[in-house]
Amino acid sequence: MSPAYVLAWLLPWATGTGLYIVLNHGIRRPGDIPAALGNGLLIGLFLAAALTCWLAADDPAHALAKVSPWLIGIAVLAWGAAYARRRPHELLARTPLPTFWQTMWWLVAAAVIVRLLVLGSEALLRPTFPWDAWSAWAIKPKTWFMLDRFVAYVDPSQWLRDPTASARTSAIWDYPELLAWVQVWFASAAGSWNEPLINLAWTGVLGVLGLACYGQWRALGVGRRLAIGLVYALLSLPLVGAHAALAGYADLWLAAAFGMAVLAWLRWIRHREAGQLALAIAFGFCMPLLKLEGAVWLLGFSLMVALELLPARWRWRATALLLALGLAGIALGGFVFPMLGLGWVHVSWGQVVIPVLGALDLHWRPVGVAMFSGLLTLPNWHLLWYLLPIVVILRWRKLVHDRASAALALLLGLCVGFLFVLFFFTDASAWAENYTSANRLILHVVPAVFSLLALLLADVSAMFPGTDQARPGRIDPA
Repeated sequence: MSPAYVLAWLLPWATGTGLYIVLNHGIRRPGDIPAALGNGLLIGLFLAAALTCWLAADDPAHALAKVSPWLIGIAVLAWGAAYARRRPHELLARTPLPTFWQTMWWLVAAAVIVRLLVLGSEALLRPTFPWDAWSAWAIKPKTWFMLDRFVAYVDPSQWLRDPTASARTSAIWDYPELLAWVQVWFASAAGSWNEPLINLAWTGVLGVLGLACYGQWRALGVGRRLAIGLVYALLSLPLVGAHAALAGYADLWLAAAFGMAVLAWLRWIRHREAGQLALAIAFGFCMPLLKLEGAVWLLGFSLMVALELLPARWRWRATALLLALGLAGIALGGFVFPMLGLGWVHVSWGQVVIPVLGALDLHWRPVGVAMFSGLLTLPNWHLLWYLLPIVVILRWRKLVHDRASAALALLLGLCVGFLFVLFFFTDASAWAENYTSANRLILHVVPAVFSLLALLLADVSAMFPGTDQARPGRIDPA
């Protein structure tokens, strides 16, 4: 790997980590260092992609040279601000784990690292392999890089009417392009359209998702043993590993953005840290820029964030009002509302019209057997969907009385409701019957599901001997 390619990793990572520390007002809680490193790379890569689109659209081959000075400047400002804004605060010391548990922690951490190395080596073995990866997600950045200029992708009918052939078209002409510019960034650093080196970014995103989850769970009061165990469980899911090894889909990136938005939001609920709320909103708005479904996740996430911003006594009233307005709108012939990336969506009885997708007729599709088979019998999720309902039932008191757990459960309930309507009431039922996109859409919310498990099991972990909670003293980075 060339120095330029290494720089393409380190520069966004340093920039994003500095921005995270500024938003977080320093390193203040257990896990803040891994949280900063985990969130930092995704922040930096999204920023690098945006700057590449802005500064290098007419010369993608030299994106690294054009964007690097801006990233260096932002990094210097961010780290300078972080240093200037440092302030005395209560430091935390780690309560040492017994030798046995400390050994187990390192063994699980080593297993996580080995898992990532294996997935990375798989990604480096071959060019972009999955069908949708090369026919949908790689087609735009590859075209731009090969032509060394940005060209617009337009509707096929518009392309047919263009006598100059200055635009291009494809079946996915209207897909979001943030991930495409990430690929251009790495191609510029590699010096050619080197798909294995570009696709290694998927393993990197999976690794920093694990770091961000571990750090944010620790900041939310989850013990080290439970946190590292859940990280391994998340990263060892077969479908998650497949999306890193057979890189090219946008689903893993959307899952990371959604998962990190939820984690920052949970910290804001628990500790009222304004910087975490800003981070949650920023990641939320990145979701529809990664994939069309991200607009739906952003809508549900925005509703829950808005509810949490209201005083407690107004939350149920606001919810009842929204439901009443929605039912009244449908009764009166339907209503419209905007969705970022999808346009103005029209909802009426028995039909939803989305400009990007067309009209969706709503009626029952009997795909329950296929859905439950995909979740419970196929080797995609290990025992996750067996474990989740058991934990929820056994920990229902925590779910009811802990505000962060309850808010996350409501958000996941909205997500499940959307998936239920999508698969059981629209033509997307075919995705469940042929075991394709149904699991990929479920993947988007899986990191948030693990965050719910972490919250519900946090105090259970502390009951066992060798508790690893923090106490006043010095900083605990992990």
